[in-house]
Amino acid sequence: MFEPLFMRLALAASIATGASLGIIGVYLIIRRMVFFGLVLANVATVGAAIAQALGWAPEGPSLAAAIGAALVLGGTGASTWVSPESVMGWAYAAASSATVLILALAPGGSTDTYHLLFGNVLTVDTFHVGVLSLIAAATLLCQILFGRRFLLVTFDAQAASVAGVNARGWSLLLYLLTGVAVATAVDHIGVLSTFALLTLPSTAALLQTRSMRVTFVIAAGLGVAMSSLALVVSYKLDLPAGPTTVALLSLAVPVAGMRKWMAAIAWR
Repeated sequence: MFEPLFMRLALAASIATGASLGIIGVYLIIRRMVFFGLVLANVATVGAAIAQALGWAPEGPSLAAAIGAALVLGGTGASTWVSPESVMGWAYAAASSATVLILALAPGGSTDTYHLLFGNVLTVDTFHVGVLSLIAAATLLCQILFGRRFLLVTFDAQAASVAGVNARGWSLLLYLLTGVAVATAVDHIGVLSTFALLTLPSTAALLQTRSMRVTFVIAAGLGVAMSSLALVVSYKLDLPAGPTTVALLSLAVPVAGMRKWMAAIAWR
């Protein structure tokens, strides 16, 4: 089934997005910023929707919108007026409504809406597979070089600042990496698949182990495995690849929870 070139390209894209988003998602789960990933994905679609309405290539506007949102929202701290969660909620509502309204005014809006929601990894070309692979490699490199700093500012930013670590700078770098990875993924696998890869593999991984190093490996592995398996299932059953990916990732979480529960019973 992977003999056709488009299937091999889809597999490469699935591996790249599964690995990069799986790693980044661990930080978002630990920071309890799951909504942040959804907001970035929706803001990226606003940029893509504007580009499609104007007849432009979506990659540039989508990337610019996601990076801008990541740097602005990532630096949002506690306020006496509203909480960071409230700001995220506002951004999500605003971005979602803006995308729908922009596409409603554009020719072929319903088709574009479906594409932005679920993407179509089967249409990815060689150039974009290269871009996705580059983002995945950069994510892995940052994890190897800066993983300890990322974890330090993730678990206790105040203690990191006291220790002389530039907590704000490292956090912004992590948010920047998140914005780039999300924007490039949304253009090809859609909002829901991107959000699922950001949250579900890391959730399942954290249910399996207490070792952070192993957590990152499992999260990336699940992202790659479920995305690749979804291609096989969608091909065999003639199903859309995006929703199939989300369904398999959703199934992985209760399975991980059940394994954790069974392991806890066995230790009693």
